[in-house]
Amino acid sequence: MVGQSPKDTPFGLEPNVAAGLAYLLGIIGGIIMLVGGGTNRFVKWAACQSITLGASYIALWIILDILAAMHLGFLFLLFPIVGILYLVAWLWTWITAFQGKEVRLPVIADLTERFFGSQLAHV
Repeated sequence: MVGQSPKDTPFGLEPNVAAGLAYLLGIIGGIIMLVGGGTNRFVKWAACQSITLGASYIALWIILDILAAMHLGFLFLLFPIVGILYLVAWLWTWITAFQGKEVRLPVIADLTERFFGSQLAHV
């Protein structure tokens, strides 16, 4: 509509939709919502935490793969545990984001603030 002010979110999306898409689409969704414009803190947080969650999962998977290649037999048990934990965190974050609620994952939130503190301080 002509009389409406532009939204403070990427691509003019509703904040809950933008945050939900950031989580739903993982690292790529986080990057798209982060650089897509807008200064909505809820959306920026979701985008940054989505990137951190996805990157942490990939890094942990690579570390476990390297350690498993060293023939440490018990490590094969950690792969499904890490996968299930990531799946639960991913589902929880995108469902609650679509509901308009902010999620702060225990370890991931601290990493997000450390890596994206300057990005989040501007909002």
